[in-house]
Amino acid sequence: MSRSKLTGDSLSAYLPAGCSEPVVSWFNQNHVILRITRARRSKLGDFRSGSPSRPPVISVNHSLNPYSFLVTLLHEMAHAEVFLKYKRHLQPHGVQWKDAYRRLSLPYLAHGILPEDIRKAFGNYLINPAASSTSDINLAVVLRGYDPPRNVTLISELPEEAVFALPDGRVFRKGNKLRKRYKCECLNNKRVYLFSPLAEIVPFIPEQSGSVG
Repeated sequence: MSRSKLTGDSLSAYLPAGCSEPVVSWFNQNHVILRITRARRSKLGDFRSGSPSRPPVISVNHSLNPYSFLVTLLHEMAHAEVFLKYKRHLQPHGVQWKDAYRRLSLPYLAHGILPEDIRKAFGNYLINPAASSTSDINLAVVLRGYDPPRNVTLISELPEEAVFALPDGRVFRKGNKLRKRYKCECLNNKRVYLFSPLAEIVPFIPEQSGSVG
């Protein structure tokens, strides 16, 4: 989706109702291209500064629910604003980026635009936004609640001491929670790893997993 083709109608399928026009206005005022991409496991969106012959590009995964799409898009728009203003790369998630992110997001925090649970969680996150919205467990959980139903199990849904596996075949035992993450022992190598409460796990089937000690 290029800048010349960006319209409210073209974004309405991706953003919450009533949120597309301010975004379109921003892109019309800034020489930045928006690309809506396939789902990427490693990131929800990104910003590329371009080159002297090519404008900057923002990309966002098409598979995000409308509220996650908005939060991610505003994150990348803030990167673009900082780059366009200073014409150089600063600390990626430094003071300038935080200020830009908060300013771009403020109009969406008005009552009645977003569901109240998202408005509160997003507002709290913006007090000191981090490199990824998924690092804020409260915001991530609230946003996830608006995803289409999926047949997955989260580590937070398992009882303590439960044994679980990852898609790569490693097997773990769930331990106690340390602040925001769960301490889990890998039964394959006896090392300890920290897991986000949103980590998706697969059932542990001993006869298919071999000996794990």
